Formats: sequence, C-alpha cells, structure tokens
Amino acid sequence: MMIQKQSRVMMAGWLALMMVPNGFAAEFWVSPGGSDSNPGTEDQPFQTLEAGRDALRAAKGEGGGTVWLMEGRYERRATFEIDQMDSGTQADPVVFRAVEGAEVLIDGGIGVPHEACKTVEDETTRERLIEEVRGQVLAIDLKTLGVGDPGAVGPRGFRRAYIPAPSELFIDGKPQQISRWPNEGFVPVHEVVDPGSAPREGDFAMKPAVIGYESDRPSRWVKAKDFYLSGIFNWGFADDTIPVAKVDPEAKTFTTALPHLYGFVKRSFTSWYALNLLEEIDLPGEYFIDRENQAIYFLPPEGFKDQEVRVSVMSEPLVAIEGASWVQFEGITFENSRGTGVYIERGNNNLLAGCTFRNLGVVAAQMGKGIAPFEEGRHDAHGKHADPAIKGEPISRAMGNWHEYIYAFTTWDREAGTGHGVLSCDIHDMGAGGIMLGGGDRVTLKPGGNYVRNCDISRVNRWDRTYKAPVNIDGVGNRVEHNHIHDSPGMGIYLHGNDHVVALNHMHHLLLDMSDQGMIYMGRDASEAGNLFEHNFFHHATSHHKGGYGVQAIFFDDYATACATVRGNVFYKAGSSGVIKFFRGGEVPIENNIVVDCPQLLEKLRCLPDGPGKYFSQDPLGKSRCIEQLDVRKPPYSVRYPVLREIVELKRPTTHPMKNNYVVNGDYSEFVDAEKLNFALKEGSKVYEELPGFEEIPFGKIGLYEDDWRALEAE
Repeated sequence: MMIQKQSRVMMAGWLALMMVPNGFAAEFWVSPGGSDSNPGTEDQPFQTLEAGRDALRAAKGEGGGTVWLMEGRYERRATFEIDQMDSGTQADPVVFRAVEGAEVLIDGGIGVPHEACKTVEDETTRERLIEEVRGQVLAIDLKTLGVGDPGAVGPRGFRRAYIPAPSELFIDGKPQQISRWPNEGFVPVHEVVDPGSAPREGDFAMKPAVIGYESDRPSRWVKAKDFYLSGIFNWGFADDTIPVAKVDPEAKTFTTALPHLYGFVKRSFTSWYALNLLEEIDLPGEYFIDRENQAIYFLPPEGFKDQEVRVSVMSEPLVAIEGASWVQFEGITFENSRGTGVYIERGNNNLLAGCTFRNLGVVAAQMGKGIAPFEEGRHDAHGKHADPAIKGEPISRAMGNWHEYIYAFTTWDREAGTGHGVLSCDIHDMGAGGIMLGGGDRVTLKPGGNYVRNCDISRVNRWDRTYKAPVNIDGVGNRVEHNHIHDSPGMGIYLHGNDHVVALNHMHHLLLDMSDQGMIYMGRDASEAGNLFEHNFFHHATSHHKGGYGVQAIFFDDYATACATVRGNVFYKAGSSGVIKFFRGGEVPIENNIVVDCPQLLEKLRCLPDGPGKYFSQDPLGKSRCIEQLDVRKPPYSVRYPVLREIVELKRPTTHPMKNNYVVNGDYSEFVDAEKLNFALKEGSKVYEELPGFEEIPFGKIGLYEDDWRALEAE
C-alpha cells in the first residue's frame, strides 16, 4: 500500500490553525557545542534547551518565537519543562524546531565508552555463564558512569501499573535483547502445582504460585537473582511478567514471588519464557541487568569495536508541557529514555510534528494525568472487587494505574487539554505502547479535539505486550486518522469514551500474541457511545493461540451497546473467528463495508436482547457507570444517544443492524489490484448494482500521506 499525497487544498482547513507563518522576530539558536553565556545567535548559540526557552520567554512578549535546535545530541538528566509562561498564539506559536537538514536528538541515555566495557574476569560470575561465551561477555559498571540503580525489570503486565523500563542497552541505535530462554517463542505451561491467589476473584492474600516445568535447563538458574517468567498464564488477553522467588531443580518447579491476577491455569496456549538471566546470554547483543551490583553484562555483536553503545538512564518524561498553549516541537528525535518522550497536560493546541520517537521505555506521548500506583494486587481488572475507599491519587508525568482506576471511575477528567496533536511522527521500539491520547469531559460530552494523525506506529511493546496499544484513547471527541499502525503483539487501538473518530487508518499484523481481542477494542461501559470507525483498512489478524477465543478486527466487549458506527471499512484476512465480535452487547450499525477472505462478518456471543438493559440498570457496576456517575437517561446523553437511553430503560431490545456489506471469499474480480492489497472497487463494479446505495470507499486515501514532514514513499 502506498502513502497517499494529501493536497494542500484539502489540508488547508486544519493546517491553517497550526502552521500560520511565524512572523515574530524572536529567534534563538541552541547547540550541544554552544554555551549558555553566549547571546544565543546562530553564530554564538546557547548550549541548553532551558537557555533557549528562557531567552524566548523574555523576548517574545504576547506572541511567539522560534528556538532553533542545531545538529547534535542533547543529553537529558531532568525533564525539559514548558508551562504557561511559554505559550504562543495561533498567529505566533512558540516553536522548538530542528534546523533544516539537522539530526537533533533529545536523549535520555548516556554514551558508554568502549574502554568501560570490560571482559568478565570474576570467576564466580564466569561460572554462571554458558561455557561457549566465557571470555567474550563484557560488563558495564553503571556506578562508574554515574547511573546507579538501573531500575526494575518488573513486575509488569495486564492491569499492573505502568513502570519505567530498566536501563536498556542500545548498540548503534538499536535496542538489544534482554537475556531470555528460549531465545525465541514460548514454553508451554507443563503443570500448575498451586495456582496461587487470584486477586480478580477477591483473593488478596497474594499467595504465590508454583508451576512445574519439563526441561532440565532451569537447573542452571538456581543461583540467579531477579529473573522473571513472562507469558500468558490464564486468559489470552492478559500477559504478565512476574519475578521468580525460587527454582527447585529436584521437583522441577518455579515458585513465583507474586500471583497472577487470574491465578495460574494450564490451557492449550498458556506459556512462558524466562527473562533477565546471566546464565542465558548466548546471542550477540543479549544482555543481563544486575540490579544488585548495578551492572550490565552483554555479549557484543559482530563489529562491536566500531559501534556506538548507549544505556538509557532517565525515567521521567524528556519533555513536559503543562498549562501551555500553542507550543510546537518539530523535526526532533526523542530517544534512549527509560520513560516517556513528551507529557502534555492542560493548555490547548500544542503540536508534535515530524518527530521521531524511538527506544523509549514507556510511550512516545501522554496527554493527561495518570493515577499513582495502587498497592500490588488491590485493584482487579474491572473494579468489581476494588476497595471503594481507594479513590486513587491523580499524578502528572506518569500513567501508573490509570487503567484500573478508569474502570471504576469512568467520568474522571484527566485534564489533557484541547486541540493537541501528534502529526506525521514516526514511533517505534517503545516499551509499553505508542500514544496515550486523552481529552474531553464525559459528564458534559464536551470534546477534547486532540488527535493522532499521519503517524507510523510499530513495535511499541518491547516490555508490556497487552493493553498497551499503539494508540490508547479515552475521554470525548478525539481523533485517530490516517495512521499506519502495525506489528504489535496486542491490539492497535484501545478505546474508552465517547464521540471519537477512528478513520482512514491502515492497520495490520496486530494481535500477534493475544487472543479474545480485536485490532480495535472497546467495551464494558454502555455510556461510552457515539464513536465512528470509518474508512479504515484492516488486514492480517490471525490467532496464534491454539484453542483460544480467536481474534477480530473489531471487538465490542462486555455489554458494549450503541457504542459506535462501523462504516465504509475494508477487511482482508482480518480475524480468526469473526471480523466484528460482540460479547453480550449490540446496536452498532455495520454498513457499507468490504469484507474479503474473512470468517463470518458478525460474531455474537451471549447477546441476549434484554441483557444490556438489565445489566446497566440493575448490576451495581452497570448502574454506577450509566446512572450514578452520569445518567444516560438525561441530557446531554439522552439527547445525543436516544437509542442507548431506551435500551437502558428496557424499552427496546438490542439488535445488530447490518446493511450493504460486500462479503466475498476468493473472488478478487471487482478490485483494482488485490494482489497488491489495493481493494478499491473498479469503476463500474457490479457491487454498486448488487448493493443499491453502496457508497464508494476512498481506499486510495487510507493511510499515510505526504505533508511538510513526511515524504512520499512506499510503506
């Protein structure tokens, strides 16, 4: 599929708001080789971002200005802070912009000189290494580099708090693999000796689990400290990375240090791999984090003597924009941090344009507050057994347990601000998702108007694999448009809230390590309504969990009711059990879609006509979401979503309306070039006759397009 060029005329409407030429005279230059005692001119630039910011504050008056960032690497040890004093205006935004043609790197890591990578000579350590690599493994003493504690590998996973990645190893700009066994794939769960506690069922005793294994390999790990089992331990949507407390080579068992949320179960797809083991370094680039001694051990790749070595250090966001408006970052690369790239809170119309986010430990950008982490295990997946006394503490610059909190307190306003955008950015090799997009008020249905547009987002789950999507979206009235979202072990878009638009996105090769999930996933709260999924291209979603619940292009889960309209999309090989799945819900119009070489278009499970109405009017959690925190029977909800009101009041049953969908298997005669994934209908196609009123899908406009920050090229 080709990136499509968006004409200047089509773009003018919304670009005018962001790209009015900056006519204000205030300009300053910054260079890593400059000095903050300089005047900040092009010939005598400042050295730090703070100096450029402060000079612009003093000079810009009520307007804006530009801080030009010159070629080089800007190493950070603290967050670069932007606040209301730095605001620009629509006519004169404040811009931090890379000089044309310059590679500008805002870096949360540290360079490691080759002389600091020393051959391991300590005999006790050498004995733990595989014999074939003894004499080859190198050690980096983080203390001597001023790094100190490298941070924890885990626990991390489904419904656990977001945490920064540990200090990671990057060689020539590429993230290396933390040591694991096996090197690829997973080991099936052989036996569950003791499933441990299941906090999801209200068991907060935090009893660890005991699981059996078959291989003799773990007998080598009895001296290992701080290693983990990572995998799927019960349901196919819930990954986990749990520390191991004990290896018993006689009984061939692991005892975990913590329970899994649902308790351990042996299923056809439950499986694991071991993580962070000195004993398993055997591939070039593989490394082990020794938190106790504050060191990293690694096997150097071929050509290492000529390669750049960096270690991520910073756990706070690289940039925080709080309370400011009309601030833009353009053409900058954010990389090598344990935490998040850019945090945005409050304010309006801030923009990240043409930037690259890579090698970060959490996400590229977060809009809106998070929740301080709860005590481990105290809040489960759905709030059903949560302690009502624990209301959660909103926090800035981190996500923590927002995911659990929002289940019980669905109207929480995360103060994300309005009109912020992530535009034409490349986002890859993140630790725990791509973009956290919030904004809008769910009580009043006032929209946030924040957006992710024309971004290429892939490989964003190096540490957390499920529910940390390339785009997580909540609130009201935000947009995800024209993006290329691909190559992720989990869903592509995880959605909460109302009146969001997901349109013209190209999504493929997702759900690579999940089941019972969709490329777009939403549900569990019937007050979340009015969303539009239109003109997207979904392809290649295949379940890799034998015996699981399958995968779908779109999954409306647990009583999702009147929550969206699915219109004008193209589905190709998009699902293993169905293309669109409902679990207990319904009343979503599915119309004017093209479905090629897929299983059934509509998959329904436990969809009773009166089920949603009874649940959301009678169940305590349903009542909390639909009647107590907000009331869908009253304005503005009753006016905006009259069908939802009728269902909640049990005045009508739920249905599954479907209209004018073109479904075909193995016949590509009506498409322009199916072999090249061009599923545009040919001119004069018989589809328009067979389905009167079928509207043309603008297939050629789906996906990325050319603009001032993205060149025209093939995906």
